[in-house]
Amino acid sequence: MKRPKSQRTAILILLFVAAFGMTSLAIWGGGRASVAKAQAKPKPAFEKTKFTPACENPSFPMPAPASAPAIDSLCGLAGTGGAGPEGVQDMVKNNFCAKGTPEEVTIDDLVGLQSKVVKAKPAINFGSAGSPGRAKGPTANRAPLKKLGEGKLVTLSKVFVLIARQEGGESVNCGKNVDNHAALHDIHISLVSSPRVTNECSSVVAEMSPHHRPDSWNHGNVAKVAAAKLPVRVTGQLYFDSSHFPCSGGKGKGQGNPKRKSLWEIHPIYKFEVCTADCDGDGTWVTLDKWAEQ
Repeated sequence: MKRPKSQRTAILILLFVAAFGMTSLAIWGGGRASVAKAQAKPKPAFEKTKFTPACENPSFPMPAPASAPAIDSLCGLAGTGGAGPEGVQDMVKNNFCAKGTPEEVTIDDLVGLQSKVVKAKPAINFGSAGSPGRAKGPTANRAPLKKLGEGKLVTLSKVFVLIARQEGGESVNCGKNVDNHAALHDIHISLVSSPRVTNECSSVVAEMSPHHRPDSWNHGNVAKVAAAKLPVRVTGQLYFDSSHFPCSGGKGKGQGNPKRKSLWEIHPIYKFEVCTADCDGDGTWVTLDKWAEQ
């Protein structure tokens, strides 16, 4: 049935208004999206920062590498941790300024220090997640840890390399902002009291930083020391890794929590030595570079 002319005209007007409204809405909505996009802050670009220790005469490992490691011109003391707790902890990890006569410590000493952290009041926060009465790590207030010994020069003697792992990108070494190359990352070393110990939850950790790292300090050579089951002596800064949980009941705490008995580490390592004779006595100790040449 043919509609009257007046009715057809009204329908056309309604269709025109509807179409105009949808177009206007699309334009207005697109305008809002454009404004929102313009207002969104772009992620700041990664800025290369020279690694400059906080002291005039840092205790870098010896012998010096044949050429300056690339990481020394890419990543500063705070890594990519910024001004927050992660950056504060990264600066401690990168401390090559511990001085004086190294204090002898044992694995049991480091386990005892872990107990003191657990019992500390007010609580020293640590762990990959919060727990009742204790916030997750890392902790930005390092003063209580310093009272317990963080920052001291220590030596852990007559221990054995259970396993050495080549780390990947971490905040302390500027994470994914640098190439995924072994020379730019830490070497994580699990140390135990006897070559008969096989449970990594009985270990403590020492870390070789990539900064100013000797050429001989590589995963391959440390793995050879582990295979040889020779005692080692490790000297460096005492440090508390508050980003994780230690093992409990001889078992690890899951992903993101490397197995260890205590969160107290030697990090970074200043000196790594291998015992080659009289190891039950005073020992004949040679540096890793000399041992690797044999």
